[in-house]
Amino acid sequence: MLRKIRRFYWKQRDRGLGRHTVMAAVGAALFLMIILGAVTKSVIMPKNESRKNVVRTETASGTAIGAETASGGGVAIEGVEASGDPDGEKTDTPIEDSRESMSVDMTDLEPFLGFMSETAYEELKTQLVQICQERNCRSVRKLTYQQTQAFDVTSFILLTDGSVYQCNYNLKSCQVSVFKTDYTEVQINQMKEKQLQEEQQKLEQEQKAEKQKLQKKKVKKKKTIKKKKAKKKPVKKKVKKKRTKK
Repeated sequence: MLRKIRRFYWKQRDRGLGRHTVMAAVGAALFLMIILGAVTKSVIMPKNESRKNVVRTETASGTAIGAETASGGGVAIEGVEASGDPDGEKTDTPIEDSRESMSVDMTDLEPFLGFMSETAYEELKTQLVQICQERNCRSVRKLTYQQTQAFDVTSFILLTDGSVYQCNYNLKSCQVSVFKTDYTEVQINQMKEKQLQEEQQKLEQEQKAEKQKLQKKKVKKKKTIKKKKAKKKPVKKKVKKKRTKK
């Protein structure tokens, strides 16, 4: 492209029109710049005007809102002053107890559903929610140690503050009760370990007794077989030899 422009310029210069060619080129460039400037201005100016109008509108609405807020505050203050006692004494307003809205995580109590009725389970949760709200605890957890005797099942529940509660449940009457204990989580775990050891010892003793019983049966069976074999043996008859007369 540059070569073509140079050749064109050289031809015009050889003809004596070099200066006119340069002036024409400069004029054309200026004309293009003016057109581009006018187009750009016509495009950009409306956008700027619209932005200014939006900003002005938002500013005006913000001012109005601020004025309304200020006036509302004045009305509230006047209302408070008007509702006060004529003697200037302040009346106390009741404060809502935040403990009532406190939620308690009960997901770790689901193992109770394995042996407890739904009604008793809901009663248990209600009692624990009340206890947790009083002690400001966020969750509860059922410990693995459990005692079973006839129809009575005793379980232990750990609160987030470290306190341990005992849950008594009757499988026959479906009655449930909860009360605080002096145990700690460590003590409950020790009781669980002791229970496992006792169960293991009991199992080993039962297996040992069963093994001895089987051995005695085997020995007795062998003796019985021997006696039967002894009875089945044929008795050899003694043959008397005839004496020969001499």
